[in-house]
Amino acid sequence: MLEMVVGADWLDELDHVSFLQHQRMADRATEILWRNAGGPPFTAASPTALVMIDVRARYARELRLDETVAVHTRVTKVDHRRLWLTHSLVCEGAVATTVDILALCFDAGKRRAALWPEAMMEKFQHWSVGSATVEP
Repeated sequence: MLEMVVGADWLDELDHVSFLQHQRMADRATEILWRNAGGPPFTAASPTALVMIDVRARYARELRLDETVAVHTRVTKVDHRRLWLTHSLVCEGAVATTVDILALCFDAGKRRAALWPEAMMEKFQHWSVGSATVEP
């Protein structure tokens, strides 16, 4: 689980935490999941990469300055090329935001969709059983 504290640099001119900050937290949680699945570093030369093709955020409450936000990640579904994730941003015991992501396995060298390597696919399938939260 990823935990972050809302900093002053997260706030816009209306003292509101923007969509981009919510997405940055989800991005960091996705990177943790990727590393835990054995994914290579994100570079143009990587044989396997994860690219987001759809992102949806749903807000339930505001995030406030100095609040601690925990990001819980669930693999909700997986197939041979796609991965569905839900990141729940939880603050003070309540979900503040959910960020749903549809990601695609991508071969950067060929510039096209690819199949998940077998070891990664096994981890994704294991994590998706019962939609258990993926912890680092």
